[in-house]
Amino acid sequence: MNKKIRLIIAIGIIVGVMSFLISAGFKSSTGNYLTLEEATEVQTQGETKGGRFVQMEGLLAANSANFDQEEIKLTFGLTDGKNVIDITYFGVKPDNFDSGYPIIVEGKFTSDNEFVAEKVLVKCPSKYEEE
Repeated sequence: MNKKIRLIIAIGIIVGVMSFLISAGFKSSTGNYLTLEEATEVQTQGETKGGRFVQMEGLLAANSANFDQEEIKLTFGLTDGKNVIDITYFGVKPDNFDSGYPIIVEGKFTSDNEFVAEKVLVKCPSKYEEE
């Protein structure tokens, strides 16, 4: 076989493998956005979305936040006014967490249908709005 043909085949294989790895990494890092109503259905039906990465947004449920300083563990309820999902987050409590702004959580449902957040973000729209 000609050297030129071998080089073209090798480059094609390398490009194919790199494309596969990039697409596989992108799929695992992007998650499904679920409303809290959809997340409640997932919990009720026992479908944990196969441990897939999920994003949800809601407000802090009244009197639900508990921060354990020894374990650096934050547990709270996320609500849309009708549904409440219990969230567990291992990390520092975000600034403005108790301020009433919308909270975005990113994480996974465990096999026990608990939601463990990898990220907890607090929106603060007034800080970025034009006057």
